[in-house]
Amino acid sequence: MKIVINAASTKIGGAVRYLAELLRHLSAAHDDQFTVFLPPETARLLHGYHSNVHLLPTRISHSGTVQRLWWEQVTLRRFLRRNNADCLFSIANFAMFRCPVRQLLLITNPLYSSDIYREQFLPRHTWRYRLAFALRCRLVWQSVRAADVVITPTKAMLDDLSRYVQVKSAVVNPFGVEIPTPHRKSRNETTSQSGAKFNRVIRLLYVSLYSEHKNLNTLLKAMAILNSRPGTRFKLITTADPAWAGAAWTVTSREDIALARQTGISEHVKFTGPLGREETDALYRLADIFVFPSVAESFGFPMAEAMSHGLPVLAADVPVNREVCGRAALYFDPLDADDLAARLLNLAVDEALSCRLGEIGRQEATARFSWSAHAGRVVDMAAAHGSGACPGYHAVSPVL
Repeated sequence: MKIVINAASTKIGGAVRYLAELLRHLSAAHDDQFTVFLPPETARLLHGYHSNVHLLPTRISHSGTVQRLWWEQVTLRRFLRRNNADCLFSIANFAMFRCPVRQLLLITNPLYSSDIYREQFLPRHTWRYRLAFALRCRLVWQSVRAADVVITPTKAMLDDLSRYVQVKSAVVNPFGVEIPTPHRKSRNETTSQSGAKFNRVIRLLYVSLYSEHKNLNTLLKAMAILNSRPGTRFKLITTADPAWAGAAWTVTSREDIALARQTGISEHVKFTGPLGREETDALYRLADIFVFPSVAESFGFPMAEAMSHGLPVLAADVPVNREVCGRAALYFDPLDADDLAARLLNLAVDEALSCRLGEIGRQEATARFSWSAHAGRVVDMAAAHGSGACPGYHAVSPVL
């Protein structure tokens, strides 16, 4: 079977991670042929696949809107016909209309159907941005109607999507996570010259690219609240840097930069910016608690990664976070810094609870998040006859 993967817009963050893991498992486990369109900068990061995976770099994502539409709707269509492809897997939210072969569409941008984003952040943008956002939404809705099968990584995202457009055939196919070797980690404690313990330091971690819906503002405010109290100190390391060059388009970056520089926050927070896989794994190994304040996600790779490392998780109380973490996390009111601070303090003082959440998280990550299973379902859906999804994959039950 010949499967063409349209990843022409896959350039940063979780999208690149997804493509790398998908191709690794497709390459290792299947005899089908996979042709992948992707940006040159992404192609340079991906290597080591078997001969059944063919990478075709294209710079079309750097072109204007008209050129990109022409490439996706005309040039790619001609490629499918000329090469006798059996299936097109579009992994970037937009589909080919009247596709000549069976088409799978992965929806991974949660903002189009997020009520919190539409209410809290979208109104702060310029009218030009809001107009472009509305047009992209229409394209996504039309893409959903055009696809033979729509894939989402969580049921929560599918539910949100279904409020805006009728989905004729859908599959919830969770992403995977690599399970690291267990390691022992002791809490960092400062001792006086006499050996008495004081001012225990709790190491918090938040892994994410910076964006508006990542809700860094609430976390920074919670840091000020926590460290205004005597005793335990809370130190945060985060890759969600509002000063990162890729954050300049957001309406929240300036506010968050100013907040991060305030006394009572700046001395307790370290921004790293985006990191590679090995550097990120090192942060997980050093952390005591993983915090995830993001209010809109399709899946939330970092939560699953934190669970796989045996970290207790504190996440914003939104459906997708509850679906991914289930009993492995505590939850806080998403925009309430006082509630976030109170629950962090609870985790810090209740070590039995913290350990229990970490153990549950590692067990759940091992049992529920498999890249091999995810890739296998994609191939099964590509090979399925007719226009519907494969039997048995219409829903993957969340752990609540």
